[in-house]
Amino acid sequence: SVIVGGMDPGSNKDEDGIIPEVSEEMQPGLVPSTASTHTASHPSHAQSQVKLSTKQHHRKKSSLPNEKIEELIQQATEDRHNAREEQPPVASPREQGSTSPRAKSSVRLATKSTHHRRKSSVPAEVIEAMIAQHQDAGETGAAVRKKSVRKGGPENGDGPPSDGDDDGARMVRIPTESELENARYGDGGPKQSVIQRMKREEADTRLCFINNHPMNDSLGYVKNTVKTTKYTWWNFLPKSLLEQFRRVFTVYYLVVVIIGFIPGVSPVAPAVNLIPLVVILGFGIAREFYEDVKRSIGDRRLNNSLYDILPRDPTSVNASEPFVKQKCASLEVGDIVFLRKGDLIPADLLVLSCSDASGLCYVSTANLDGETNLKLLRVVSAETNSARKPEQVAALRGLLSAQQPDPALYHFEAQFSIEKDGKGGLPIPVDSMNLALRGSRLRNTAFMYGAVVYAGYDTKEALNMRIPPYKFGELEKMLNWIVIFLAVSLFVICVAYGSAATIVQGGLRGYWYLGQDTVQGVSLGNQVDAKLWFESFAGFLILYAAYVPVSLFVTLELCRVAQTLFMQYDREMESRGRNAASTASNLNETLAEIDYICTDKTGTLTENLMKFVSCSVDNDIVDIRDRPDALNISKESSDSIRLFVLSLALCHNVVPEPPDDEDEAIPDDAAGLNISAGDGKPKLIEYQGPSPDEVALVDAARSFGMEVLARPQDSVLVKIDSEEKEYKILAELEFNSDRKRMSVILRDPDDNKLYIYTKGADNIMLGLVKKDGPEEQRIAVANEHVDFFAKEGLRTLIYARKELSEEECASWMLRFNEAKSSLEDRANRVDAIQAEIEQNLTFVGISAVEDRLQADLPATIEFLRLAGIKIWVLTGDKRQTAESIGYSSALLDSKMRVLHIEAKDSDDAKATVENLLLDVAGSQFESMMDKYSDREANFCVRAWRNFLGIMFWKRELRKRLEKERQGNRNNAVIVDGKSLQFLIDNHADSFMDLCDFCKTVICCRVTPMQKALVVRMVQSLRKKITLAIGDGANDVSMIQEAQIGVGIYGKEGMNAARAADYSFSEFRFLRRLLMIHGHYAYVRTAKMINLQFYKNLLFVCAQFFFQYACLFSGASFHNQWYVSTFNVVITSIPPFVIGCLERDLRASTLYNIPELYRAYQLNPIVGIVSVFEYTVGYGLYHAIIIYVFGVYTFESETPFANDGRVGGRELQAFMVTSLTCFVTLVKMMMVTRWWNWIFLLSIAVSLMFFYLVPPVFINVFDEAPLIGILQECMASPVFWLYLLLCMTVSLFPDFIMYMYRKVFSRPDPVQICEEIELKGVRCLMHDFE
Repeated sequence: SVIVGGMDPGSNKDEDGIIPEVSEEMQPGLVPSTASTHTASHPSHAQSQVKLSTKQHHRKKSSLPNEKIEELIQQATEDRHNAREEQPPVASPREQGSTSPRAKSSVRLATKSTHHRRKSSVPAEVIEAMIAQHQDAGETGAAVRKKSVRKGGPENGDGPPSDGDDDGARMVRIPTESELENARYGDGGPKQSVIQRMKREEADTRLCFINNHPMNDSLGYVKNTVKTTKYTWWNFLPKSLLEQFRRVFTVYYLVVVIIGFIPGVSPVAPAVNLIPLVVILGFGIAREFYEDVKRSIGDRRLNNSLYDILPRDPTSVNASEPFVKQKCASLEVGDIVFLRKGDLIPADLLVLSCSDASGLCYVSTANLDGETNLKLLRVVSAETNSARKPEQVAALRGLLSAQQPDPALYHFEAQFSIEKDGKGGLPIPVDSMNLALRGSRLRNTAFMYGAVVYAGYDTKEALNMRIPPYKFGELEKMLNWIVIFLAVSLFVICVAYGSAATIVQGGLRGYWYLGQDTVQGVSLGNQVDAKLWFESFAGFLILYAAYVPVSLFVTLELCRVAQTLFMQYDREMESRGRNAASTASNLNETLAEIDYICTDKTGTLTENLMKFVSCSVDNDIVDIRDRPDALNISKESSDSIRLFVLSLALCHNVVPEPPDDEDEAIPDDAAGLNISAGDGKPKLIEYQGPSPDEVALVDAARSFGMEVLARPQDSVLVKIDSEEKEYKILAELEFNSDRKRMSVILRDPDDNKLYIYTKGADNIMLGLVKKDGPEEQRIAVANEHVDFFAKEGLRTLIYARKELSEEECASWMLRFNEAKSSLEDRANRVDAIQAEIEQNLTFVGISAVEDRLQADLPATIEFLRLAGIKIWVLTGDKRQTAESIGYSSALLDSKMRVLHIEAKDSDDAKATVENLLLDVAGSQFESMMDKYSDREANFCVRAWRNFLGIMFWKRELRKRLEKERQGNRNNAVIVDGKSLQFLIDNHADSFMDLCDFCKTVICCRVTPMQKALVVRMVQSLRKKITLAIGDGANDVSMIQEAQIGVGIYGKEGMNAARAADYSFSEFRFLRRLLMIHGHYAYVRTAKMINLQFYKNLLFVCAQFFFQYACLFSGASFHNQWYVSTFNVVITSIPPFVIGCLERDLRASTLYNIPELYRAYQLNPIVGIVSVFEYTVGYGLYHAIIIYVFGVYTFESETPFANDGRVGGRELQAFMVTSLTCFVTLVKMMMVTRWWNWIFLLSIAVSLMFFYLVPPVFINVFDEAPLIGILQECMASPVFWLYLLLCMTVSLFPDFIMYMYRKVFSRPDPVQICEEIELKGVRCLMHDFE
């Protein structure tokens, strides 16, 4: 970018603060002389030449459209002072707060990483004006040489020299459409295409032509369609299947199903294994479909909303019907959109014109940054703002040269040129104050015209969005590894059994009942072939498919659905007419393992309701909660009270906004636009301001009797004692984070005197007020009152005033305007001038505002802390606001040491963090620095350390918990968005080490993308489970990045709730979600998983053992119908009931004891160890006892009936199957803590199903082997003896282990609370709450 004529791009003014006007003597074909010639002849004007700016982030080529264009660049020949008088000054864009730094993360969280966006192309045939090489840095004010590309015109300065003695001015003429066509297809044939030329030049700007649709259309920009769905109609099935097959189990079972369809291999029907796989995949796909349909409905509603735009052919504007209805998805770059008050802005728009004569308009960006206060925008120029009627706007011609799409919300750089009479004008600098962002809402402005600059996926809102990811719970990841282990072990077993079958059966020839020919004299193992091995291997793989429990995953999906329903219908989590909701049931158990919570502030921790509750006036604290009429203005009111209330009404940036149904003050030249229609009913004026505090103070002034009626550009209208008074504003000194105060200089209509009113933070204002004489006592009392308000968690401001003389004010205003027009060190000069007049103020009073927090917020945060969860606050608010909320919400306290990180660059951020870390870490600092050097260790060393960490995980976990207890000192860190980006990019490790020593981390002024990057940083560097919670669209990226995303139904829309995994209305419900629903989900799911692995292995082991008796023929020991029904029907109901209703402790106990949240970290219920215990420890032992007793102790020749008949193999198998079922059900009863009637009923139903198998399948399928078995067993004493003996021997070690853990092992918090609940209780089933 360039500085033209001594103008700074940020000010649009020359060195004296006046915008130069282009001279009429500038004629086409004239070009300036070279920089060296001009500098030599006019050395005094060296600094007024066209210079390269160093104030921009990125040096860009200034591209001026000039195909067959006579670029008109020459020195101004008119007297500059005359030009200044003719050109009205335009206010320079004001910086909006703290500009968010441009995100530099290597991993983009934007949708452009997944959507192919066409790169915007600048037609080189239109842009052939080039900026020459920059002169040597030592040549002050060296000019930039220009080339004239006018066909047949002078070249490289051969034209007449400038006869002016002042700054060079640059003019741009917008080409006509015919010239553009000639430029593409000139005499020399077709030129290079726009895209080809742009690929060569790699330009980093995009062009937007005003009211020139053909040119905008030729640049190939994307349209305004935005979709947040995860799937499309054509990729849903393959993509959703791919998501489901990320589970190892589904891949394993798919292999089993495929093998089952091979003819002559499967010992069972293929449908036996196919049906469970279809059910599991169906559950997952149905859930994905349901969630994506909801997203699609929201997208369709937004994309199909209608907006008024000017016709794309400007000549077809009809005065009677000037606008054309266009769907939001059909908007294109360059379209002129007409918006009314309250409309949602559909794309990133350049503000051309608005209803305010001064060019000011307001938008609400709550959906983008979470802030409910209004943002101030300005029109791009006074000339465009003069166009109010549609035909006037359609007559505008101009060109915007802007940066490429950037996700930073408040970073925008561009230049805008207006065409006059076919000639271009001076480029006007454009910044974020001139850009209305998609997703924001027009407020306090009757209407606005805006030109689409970025559409669709190029908008800043879309760049901060990301496609919803598929999230895996920690338990699901662990199950993947367990299934891999089981599948590998099964594969090894099947290979061994297949090899044994091949060897054994290959040598057994001559047995007619095996279907083999008689072969004599063949030794063992001679007839081995590959076909026999494969058939044996595949048959064993299908026969033992239940070794990896298919019923586990079917039951798991059903249990999660039931747990989700419990959450949704939990009346304790119902508020504001909404129930809790869940869209990710696979994460239920992960709720019990949260380590970090990253939360938004506005609307999440607070309700965004500020209220004036108290003040200090005349050395007295006035609490209006106790004395509501103490500050009411009347004739009897003291002067101090009147002055204090008047200060509330005058010193602010609040703008009165008429109610929506009242008639707006519409300019005469904008009449007929059908902007609003009122019903004539009087309603209170609504106030909108840059912060909720200011609105609360002005609203309080109205309740006390001084109502702000209007806020024109240079005055404020106040109604006092039924009389309207207009206070003329001479200057407004705005608030910023460095000054921590604001002032307004105005003229009092009562005495016509000048006063300055100032308000600000106590630590700043107490140093600016007078302390001499009687004032010293007042200031001492004010200090005490400030401390009193702070202890109550109130937000305080100190008000002061001073009278100014006319001479003093005039002199100061002159120097103030000069400072604002300065090109060098402007900010510091302005601050210094402002500080001069804000001295020796007279103390007026102290205001105290209460920020309404969410219900039970301090108690909830304290409980979560005691539960071992670290809380990070990520907010777009100012540091002071975030810090104040931290104190009121118990995140910060007066005993806590607050560390601030505000860095100018990456090196400064590194030094700041290391100094703070050295201070708080002490002796541990060196070991932390050594940790960074460990990264240089080779792969083998790192792998060995990781292996030791896995093997001794419990010891490492204890060390980590102890470190956290030591590190959680009374420290807190607050970092701003700019510094945070430096830390994320380059110093994330040291920053995380510093945060480990802090109880609270607050990140302020962060963008939506930075929120997601912080979550990613915590998850990647600490390998911990993170929960993100927010209520606005600006929190969506953070919610989707975290393992658990929680949305709040708030005032900022439903974006966060739709994108979240869980959603409810208030932050306090997070405590119940984690402590009760999360805890119960973990306990229920963990016990159900252990029992599923146990019962499957117990049942399959008999099949394993039997192969040694049947010569590895693949015969099934259990009856085929028991094989089909044992896991899916007979023993499926009790695990399901356990997964839905089991509880180890009462809900009231969990809700009140935070230490229980970490109870299962050191002693997890489910894991590699528990699965090994239940399978090898219990399952294998029980299977050996049952099989050995059933086959070898009670052999088939043993008399079974009273008449001496033997049982045979079928009766023997039925005995083993029966005992397997009984032992499994008794084991479930031992594991289950809560024996409610539903669980006991499920046990009875399981037994009923077991005994119904023989009669049902005998009558339906004529299953001959089952005929008479049930009656023989029930009548045989051998069966009952076998049942009693085996159950005693098999379950006795389980009872011993249970008693050992209860009596001899060190109890954990859960066991202690269990004993507390049972104390004095006579029966375990004392209630069924």
